[in-house]
Amino acid sequence: MAMRLQPHPAKVLVLLASRAGEIVSREEIKAELWGQETFVDFEQGLNFCIRQIRQTLGDSADSPVYIETLPRRGYRFIAPVNGDRQESLGPTEGGFPRAGEEGRPTTKVRPWFAISAAIVLSLLIGLYAGRKWLAAREVPARGKVMLAVLPFENMSGDPQQDYFSQGLTDEVITDLGQLQPDRLGVIARTSVMQYGHTEKTIREIGHELGADYILEGGVSRGTDELRVNAQLIQVRDQTHLWTESYEFKPGDFVKLQDEVAAKIASEIHLQLTPEEHAKLGSHPWLNPDAHEAYLKGRFFWNRRTKGDYLEAVRYFREAIAKDPNYAQAYAGLADTLALLGSVPDPAIPRRETMSEAEAEAEHALKLDESLAEAHTSLAFVKMHYDWDWAGAEAEYRRAIQLNPSYATAREWHAYLLMAIGRKDAAIAEISEARQLDPLSLIINTDLGELLMYGRDYDGAIEQLQRTLKMGPDFMVAHSTLGLAYLWKGQTPEAVTELTKASQLPGGRTWAFPALGIALARSGRKKEARAIQREIENSSGAGHLRPCSLASLDSELAENDKAFVLLEECFRTRQGSLILLKVDPEWDSLRSDARFTHLVERIGLP
Repeated sequence: MAMRLQPHPAKVLVLLASRAGEIVSREEIKAELWGQETFVDFEQGLNFCIRQIRQTLGDSADSPVYIETLPRRGYRFIAPVNGDRQESLGPTEGGFPRAGEEGRPTTKVRPWFAISAAIVLSLLIGLYAGRKWLAAREVPARGKVMLAVLPFENMSGDPQQDYFSQGLTDEVITDLGQLQPDRLGVIARTSVMQYGHTEKTIREIGHELGADYILEGGVSRGTDELRVNAQLIQVRDQTHLWTESYEFKPGDFVKLQDEVAAKIASEIHLQLTPEEHAKLGSHPWLNPDAHEAYLKGRFFWNRRTKGDYLEAVRYFREAIAKDPNYAQAYAGLADTLALLGSVPDPAIPRRETMSEAEAEAEHALKLDESLAEAHTSLAFVKMHYDWDWAGAEAEYRRAIQLNPSYATAREWHAYLLMAIGRKDAAIAEISEARQLDPLSLIINTDLGELLMYGRDYDGAIEQLQRTLKMGPDFMVAHSTLGLAYLWKGQTPEAVTELTKASQLPGGRTWAFPALGIALARSGRKKEARAIQREIENSSGAGHLRPCSLASLDSELAENDKAFVLLEECFRTRQGSLILLKVDPEWDSLRSDARFTHLVERIGLP
């Protein structure tokens, strides 16, 4: 198979090879090759080109054979190049200046050399690709292969277009996740988004993500044209299985997704059924303006802060106004409202957000029953707010059936399984979510939390310590680790972790009551009561205050106060109550008949 570099990477390679042994600055590359072009973000574009060249040649940024990176200076082509050029490079061994030597050779580069270098390099690349293409045909006949879709580079030169390149990444991930789930698993967005603008090799990325294949590319978007470059790479030998460039009108976005999905299916030898082929071509036409608003909504939803949720709501409503039959926009609105109603101190009352989230998810499913996201949001509301355990279970199962690679559905389903007492199934489900989203801090933390609810405190502590190596300042992991220490009886370690968590952004509401419990168990009752009073008198603890304070009241032997607060939690239908049967936090109250009655009223089986 002949394999070609895209135009800009090829030009960069020829320029570097034509000045082999020299340091070529980024400014020189820009002046020589980018010129006055304004539609390309030069820094992102050059990083993309260098990465493509390295992948094509099997090179590494850490141990380069062809292209050396000199931080803050530029690049140098270091592989030997045959021909008259060597004579002009001076007296150093091999014809190249030694490391640290400056200056250009005195002999001017002859124009024909650049042409001959391009021809020789093209032949080498072709031979290299052909050899690897033969190896690439050895695709395993059995078992699930894992694919990672790296963030598409925003090549437009406009940071305001990031939402579009991220939206393309998200939708390709979703399409591929539904393609043939028994053969193909797709790594979730949370993990792959960490590789935007990375200089890591494909082999390194594949190892970290547990991926067999990598899809990467770039997108530039003008007023009347959408240009996308994409390439599929096999990780084990970095074979380039497929490279393609597309040009579309903005309204043809769905056609692009379907073509990419179909090509990948062919290259990794998925045997699609006629129904699966038909599904790829069955997407309805999208109103471009509505789709634009939808992508912006998903962009803000993925940021996962209260302010960004409100912005996402605005864009999803705008998409619906432009196209009232746009099912995915209703699903996005349901996703956002469900999470907005579950944050501390929500901007909109919980009963309003959860009720509307349920209605929007149901409307999305009337328009398109195949949306895994809408089934997941509906399940979340049924679990967290309605306490409809059978209904939630059915919706989660349908979501996972539609898209087994949707890590969020598996993550939330794991909590349902734990709540109803199916501990082993819960751990298996959250472990599957982590395989699909291996670098997600919250999913790794959730695994530790669910191990804790299953009373495997050592396993929880080990998992949470691993998570904190990934994200040392991740507050939720510190708080959960503190709880695991607390319930295991390692009170000094609990105080340390919960103090740390309470000092991180958002941690005071999250970890402060548990810190009071840890201090009380350490014999520091005076400090614990000071925390109790501070929470009682605060106005910013939000809707989680009654439930979290109730456990501290119980620790301080004030059970009547604790049950008053638990009644308030029940009245406002707080999501944390779903774990009453398994959370060690409530062990001190389990023998009280009022607690048994509360569990029965929630309907936990």
